[in-house]
Amino acid sequence: MNNNRANKTKFHALKSGTATSLCLAAVLSLSGCSLALEEAPSQPGQDRLAGVFVTREYIRQGTPEIEMNSRGEITFKETNEKIYGTLNRENDSSQPPIVFPGLEGYGLYCLEFPEKDFDGTGITINDGEERMVSYYTGDDFFTDLHFSSTDQEEGAEGSLYVSADTAFNYFFNPVYQQEDGQVYLLPGTGISTDYFVDGQQYSHDTAQSISRNMDGREKTKSYRFKVSIVSAAPPVDTELLFMGENHQLLKSLSAAQLDAFFEKEVPELELPADVAYLILQQKTKDGVESTHQLFDRGSEILTYMVPAENHMLRELQIYLTWQDAAQ
Repeated sequence: MNNNRANKTKFHALKSGTATSLCLAAVLSLSGCSLALEEAPSQPGQDRLAGVFVTREYIRQGTPEIEMNSRGEITFKETNEKIYGTLNRENDSSQPPIVFPGLEGYGLYCLEFPEKDFDGTGITINDGEERMVSYYTGDDFFTDLHFSSTDQEEGAEGSLYVSADTAFNYFFNPVYQQEDGQVYLLPGTGISTDYFVDGQQYSHDTAQSISRNMDGREKTKSYRFKVSIVSAAPPVDTELLFMGENHQLLKSLSAAQLDAFFEKEVPELELPADVAYLILQQKTKDGVESTHQLFDRGSEILTYMVPAENHMLRELQIYLTWQDAAQ
C-alpha cells in the first residue's frame, strides 16, 4: 500500500482573539496522570500563543553563552532564538501549513490575520481596532481533532498515533504569532520512553492567558493547545466487507483496492442498494490479532488507520454514498 501521500492541510475558520500580557504553562501527563508542570518560555511584548510544533529531536540553537555573576561564579545561559516559519498562504495541500527551516515535525495552530488580508471565508470580529479573522489548521497526521472558540477561550486538541512497541522522543515546541502576522517557535519540553505499549497515551498542554483593557474593563482570554501521543498496534492488512440485509457477505475490497480510492481528488465509495452495512477488518501482529469496525447506512465517512513513515499511523477517510435500499 502506498502511504506516502501529500501532507495535506486541514483548515477550520473560527473567530479571532486579541493579545496583551502573558501567563504561560505546560503540563505533561501520562494516561491522565500529571508527570510534570513546566513553565513555558516567556515572551516579550504582545506575541500570542498560536500553536504547538511537535518534533522528534530537541531543538538546539548553538553553544550556550558563558557568563560570570556578581559572586564570580561562571554560569551557562542557553540562548533561545526565535525560529521563524513560512506560512502556506496559498493553502497548497502538498505543503504543511507552516514550514520551519531545517525542522521536521507536526504542527497544530490557530492563526490570526486582518480581514482585509484574508482570502478565505471565516467568522470575523471587531476588536475595536481592526476586524480580524482567525482559523485553525494542522498537519494531516493529527486526528481526534477538537476546536473551541468562545469569548473567554480559544483552543485546539489533537492526537498523533504512533506504532506501539517502539522507543521514541517527542518535544512540544510552542509557536507564537507577532502582531505583524509572522510566526516563530521556541524550544519546548519533551518526553522520552524506551517502550510504548498498545493503548498508552501521553498528553501535553500549552496554555496562555491574556489580559487586555477594553472600554475601561479588563478582559482575559485564554489560548490552549493539547497534543496527545497515542500508541496503537500497526495493522498489517486491511479488508472491507460488504454485508447484506441477512448478514451475508456480498463482496470485499482488499487494502490495495481501497488504496486506489485515494488517487481521486475526493475519495468516495458508492454503495449499491443491497448493501446493508460495512465491516472494516484489520489484522495486526502478522495476522494474529484482528480489529473490526462497523459502518451502517447512517455512516457518511469510512475512517481507518494505516502505517506511515517514522513509525507513525495515518488516518484515512473515504466518503460513503449509499444508494436507496431496495423496497
